[in-house]
Amino acid sequence: MSIRLPPREALRLFPLALLIALCLFAVGFWSTRAGQEPATEDYQQIAQIVRAQWTEGDVLSVRPWWAARIRQQLGDLTFVSVRNLAGEDWSRFARLWVVLLPGAELSGPFADASVSLAQEFTAGKLRLRRYQLAKRAEVLFDFRAQLQRAKVRMRKQPAAVACDRWRENRWICSRHDWNYVGRITVELDRDPREVIWAHPADDPLEIEFDGVPAGRELRVHTGFTPPAARAAGGTPVTLQVLVNGKEIGRVVQDNQSGYFLHRWDISGCGAGPHQVTFVVTAPHGGMRHFCFDGEVRG
Repeated sequence: MSIRLPPREALRLFPLALLIALCLFAVGFWSTRAGQEPATEDYQQIAQIVRAQWTEGDVLSVRPWWAARIRQQLGDLTFVSVRNLAGEDWSRFARLWVVLLPGAELSGPFADASVSLAQEFTAGKLRLRRYQLAKRAEVLFDFRAQLQRAKVRMRKQPAAVACDRWRENRWICSRHDWNYVGRITVELDRDPREVIWAHPADDPLEIEFDGVPAGRELRVHTGFTPPAARAAGGTPVTLQVLVNGKEIGRVVQDNQSGYFLHRWDISGCGAGPHQVTFVVTAPHGGMRHFCFDGEVRG
């Protein structure tokens, strides 16, 4: 025998029926997914393999890019987390380790054998691949890594003001919490990047490095944080690059999202060592969350 509820009563029970249906769906979904997830032992086994064979010049990544659990085991190693693995510049590394979760696949040169696959392992539901990359670039000087050696100042009138307090990976320039030059990790072009925060104020900001070795190329990346790139009316920021007091190039960073590469030939600058100075300026400093990195390559 079936029971028919009056339309009004049936309507009142509809939210309860919908809630029960959603709960049943969630239980089924997560029960099925739980059987697909790698076990803790899988991650531990992958970590043991990587650590046993890890050498200087190695780098680690994971597919899908947002999977973070592997960091619990290997977060102290050099780790690059990017959406587009095939489009990344790996030239400063010799070997790439990739951890693949269930269902994850590789594209581009890592899928079509353009990059040499050296080893492949399986640990439960996890896969691990090690790729031999092309000839590794010689990095002679990393400006971010050497930031504590820099001299930082603001060109105020009548005299420059030194940012001479080093605290928590940054040179403090004033009482304002944004007014510093420091090492940070921030999202640029939708990926986390290890860069130098160099928010310009109304006065030019100078970051000077002494004892920089001679090399073939000086290269930098520039970009704005997402909030800065979205700021209405945000002005461009100019980055001047000087070697021994002579400008070798400049970047005008427009108000847009991205992580932009710039390169200059410095082979004609002499035997070195050199003094390299970065000068950051903007017509208006408000919301100009400007970041850059840099290195000299042989």
